[in-house]
Amino acid sequence: MGVPAFFRWLSQKYPSIVVHCVEKRGQVIDSDGTRAPINLNEPNPNGEEFDNLYLDMNGIIHPCTHPENKPAPKNEAEMFVAIFEYIDRLFALIRPRRLLYMAIDGVAPRAKMNQQRSRRFRAAKESHDKQLTIERLRAELLAKGAKLPPLKDTSEHFDSNCITPGTPFMERLAVALQYYIYERLNSNPAWRNIQVILSDSNAPGEGEHKIMDFIRRQRQAPTHDPNTRHCLCGADADLIMLGLATHEPHFTIIREEFKPNQPKPCDLCGQYGHEMEDCVGAPSENSDRPPPPPGTDVEFIFIKLAVLRQYLEDDLKIPNLPFQWDLERVIDDWVFMCFFVGNDFLPHLPSLEIREGAIDRLITLYKSAVCDVGGWLTDSGRVHLDRVQLILTELGKVEDEIFKSRRSEELAFRERRKRHNGVSGRQSFSSPSSGILAPTPIGNKPRPGDCSIAAKALRDERRQPNVNWVEQCLQNQEAAVSLRAMLKSSTNSNLGKRKLLTDDADSGSGSPTPVKRGRLGGVDASTLKEKPDEGELPMDEDEKVDKFDEVRLWEDGWRSRYYQSKFGVDPQDAPDFCIRVAHEYVIGLCWVLAYYYQGCASWDWYYPYHYAPFASDFVDVASVDPGFSNKRTKPFCPLEQLMGVFPAASRSHIPPAWQDLMTDPDSPIIDFYPTDFKVDLNGKRYLWMGVALLPFVDEVRLLKALDSRRAQLTADERFRNLRRPVLYFVRSDTPMGRMLLSLYKSNDEEDDEVVVTKFARGECADYTGSAPANATLINSALTEGISGHVWPDYDNACLPGCRMASGVPGMLPDIPAVEQKAISVFFENPEYPFGHVFPARLLDSVKLPTRCQLLPSTTRGRGRGRGGRNNSSSRFDSRESESFRGRERCSVTNGWESCAMTPAPLERHFDHPHHQSVVERMIRHALPTRDQLRNNPRSGQPRHYQRPQPYPPAYPPPSAYGNPYACLPGDPLWRHRNRLPFRGSHHGRGGWQPRRSSY
Repeated sequence: MGVPAFFRWLSQKYPSIVVHCVEKRGQVIDSDGTRAPINLNEPNPNGEEFDNLYLDMNGIIHPCTHPENKPAPKNEAEMFVAIFEYIDRLFALIRPRRLLYMAIDGVAPRAKMNQQRSRRFRAAKESHDKQLTIERLRAELLAKGAKLPPLKDTSEHFDSNCITPGTPFMERLAVALQYYIYERLNSNPAWRNIQVILSDSNAPGEGEHKIMDFIRRQRQAPTHDPNTRHCLCGADADLIMLGLATHEPHFTIIREEFKPNQPKPCDLCGQYGHEMEDCVGAPSENSDRPPPPPGTDVEFIFIKLAVLRQYLEDDLKIPNLPFQWDLERVIDDWVFMCFFVGNDFLPHLPSLEIREGAIDRLITLYKSAVCDVGGWLTDSGRVHLDRVQLILTELGKVEDEIFKSRRSEELAFRERRKRHNGVSGRQSFSSPSSGILAPTPIGNKPRPGDCSIAAKALRDERRQPNVNWVEQCLQNQEAAVSLRAMLKSSTNSNLGKRKLLTDDADSGSGSPTPVKRGRLGGVDASTLKEKPDEGELPMDEDEKVDKFDEVRLWEDGWRSRYYQSKFGVDPQDAPDFCIRVAHEYVIGLCWVLAYYYQGCASWDWYYPYHYAPFASDFVDVASVDPGFSNKRTKPFCPLEQLMGVFPAASRSHIPPAWQDLMTDPDSPIIDFYPTDFKVDLNGKRYLWMGVALLPFVDEVRLLKALDSRRAQLTADERFRNLRRPVLYFVRSDTPMGRMLLSLYKSNDEEDDEVVVTKFARGECADYTGSAPANATLINSALTEGISGHVWPDYDNACLPGCRMASGVPGMLPDIPAVEQKAISVFFENPEYPFGHVFPARLLDSVKLPTRCQLLPSTTRGRGRGRGGRNNSSSRFDSRESESFRGRERCSVTNGWESCAMTPAPLERHFDHPHHQSVVERMIRHALPTRDQLRNNPRSGQPRHYQRPQPYPPAYPPPSAYGNPYACLPGDPLWRHRNRLPFRGSHHGRGGWQPRRSSY
């Protein structure tokens, strides 16, 4: 899932790490948008070749199955085809020359299952509440005479929780991906010499960590190429830290470029331009309702870890060290410190927020602590706790100051926001309802039949407290939904504020309902129906957040209130409890670091609390022994994990024999599946930032309940519950393919006949995590350095000359036997003994990338990204500037191919947009085009629709990174790109320094 706000902070702190991808695409050849194929064997247009491409498949599966910026696929077949097309596009962007590795999330460690459980319970809850809201609004609109499209069949609803190991959907997806790999190896010339590895959801481990384990084990083999160029596709911010942890200098991450405020269709009428709460029904045929915006493909960006390593080398340089400087160890320490501000396995410390500069604060403490303790904090995934103690002690000394400073910044921000919104005294103009100044509708024809409803009138009616549907809705609303409704509400009408949607419509006695709080600080649904006293002013959004924040970290006594509210323990009565929580957190830090550098240290460990301790509670941490090296553990099976992370609402994906364990009141594990649960905002503003207070699953009780019904599973269900190894694919006419084909030949026959023994469904033995004794050692000379073991896959293999059944029946054809030339086997990484330590260092004979000129940081200097900057760089968002520069490079192929020549880099034509400054280009793109002026909003052109702007052609990438700042400072082209003066100019700086803009 990643770390919220981490990538935003990183891209502002180190802006040169982000480079837009150059994508060359074929011309559209038909009305369906089909593009002509391009030659992917040509050099990569980004100026850098890649050997291996790794795909974290869950980051592809989710946006393809339930996209946010376009209509969702109609059925499962369209979902699979969308996934294939997404992989094709990534393959064309990266053009790997050796390996394509696809990793789907398998069973996760218990530490991650708790987070998965929280997300899936929330997703089921939000989906149910959204459906209730749709039904209510739909009934209301139909009663008013509005037109709406027919309701979708409930069977067509896609439950995103099915994207979990062990579900039938994931099993069908694995089969479809095998078909896709076979088809591409047979038909696409660019795949001809590519090796493909597929790790589906039955192979244990998270997708990104399976990829990291592959890289770690391969680089330990003597045949590994130390200059292998890796590219990993994924959206999680923790991929950046995982990439740094490999100590592979040629490592790049590719991800979608985030574009905020993308138009989304209304869930009621399917139209664009309004929210569901503002819907007035579907437009009639003669209506001027704006058409849907054209679907736009996502764009991709590169994150250059080689450039990030250079930034970290400059930022973390410590003068006068009493021992030798080592960049690799410094990077490991930086990764470790990032764990304190957030990760997927531990809650972040209350005093550390990324938006408040927490990482910079930790780096400052780190630089002084390293000199005092005389060594680095970590070593190849092992933590020196005695050295970490000093940093935590220093952080604990300033915790009180941090909390009070955070509060003062928050109050100042609220005041600035009120002044900006005109709520504190600014007079607002209200247009008269009649007369010559009364507003007149323009370009908005009335609908025939008088069936239209004004959105404002409808919203006002919905806000009235005496409407029956309000009472009916509130009586059934759960805690999480009520809290979201309360936080999204504004003020009532006679004060310019919206009426609280969670006010009691008829509470009987009319007296306020007392606040009910759970033992761990959660909020009950009844709490949110509290009605203000007569004459009391309604609270605004900030006041509501403060009201439900019972800890108040900015006031004295915060430590005692925190533990009483979050843990139900008074630290004065149990002083050892706080230390015990801190020691458990330290064990978690050791577990996370080992997970990043050595693999999963324990499959069954998890942090047993919902909240983190304070930095001042870390006492005597050097005495903590994680104890992970004492015993070996194993992961859950896929169906067991489903029972551990699914809510009862998603039980349809679970075997029928186990479903009633989630709903039967007499079930021995019924307490694991609450239908109502509390969400603690924990001082945050938005619901998604809150903590879902779900009970932790007792593994012993869960397995005992499942074992009593395990014999009732069908053969298909037992097959889905197996752990299975990864699959290795290659064409049979390659040297490696011919070797694999020999594994399937009968031992008692000397001819070339291939004998395949197909096991019945469910008879395949469970995978133990290591290659069988009869596995064949790979000859790395045939695989360009890839090592490991392979053995035949008698259960799923489709050998050359055999017909390959379609993975998407009814939509994609089978592969004829005469065209089938691919082969697959089971694959296992090189194995090392238990307790083996993978050294975190550069490999011998590696060639480091050339250093490049770096852009200065653009991070802000005060809390939560507000109020000033650390330097005097430009006021506008630097990412916008980078976006314009990167998009120029994206159109390099279009510009050069159209003119059949490369533009002269130093010829400045001021009338050409390519030679305009950043501000000039921003102004140019902000101005309307002739088409927009001709189709202005007053003549019916929708205001929300913006025609895509063409970007000017760009210069060719001058370096291996495709970055205009990545050339040497002495290059005159570099000076020209950055509009820099020569020495002795009026800037008075001399030398080669980036010009800081003055706008």
